Amino acid sequence: MGTKREDYCYGQSAYMLAEDWVNKSQLVHIVDVEDVEFEKGLKPVLKFKGYSKGLVVNGTNFDTIADALGSNPTKWPGHAIILKGEKVLFKGKRVDSIRVSVPKQSKPKPAPTEAELPDDSDDGIPDDFAA
Repeated sequence: MGTKREDYCYGQSAYMLAEDWVNKSQLVHIVDVEDVEFEKGLKPVLKFKGYSKGLVVNGTNFDTIADALGSNPTKWPGHAIILKGEKVLFKGKRVDSIRVSVPKQSKPKPAPTEAELPDDSDDGIPDDFAA
């Protein structure tokens, strides 16, 4: 019996591949960030809701996310980013890549000003109550 290509691990990466994202774009929600040791050192790997493969964060994508969400990857889960397949220049050649962008995050409502606070003249505490 002969061994087939499918019997080996070729193409079975645990990480997203750029060629899988050609001409695609998708809003994804970060559910976890894991530090993974690679040949050239430690890199964060993002895990997304509904996806089995993680995204290895390169330097460019790290900077893009850090500019919007802060430079501590442990604070990124719970936020949404957009993954997009694009051609980028790498060592003088245009190659497929996964680029990230960060949509405007909903900001918490600012604290009301004193003029916007409700009138507390009827705060439920009797006026003759002595503290």
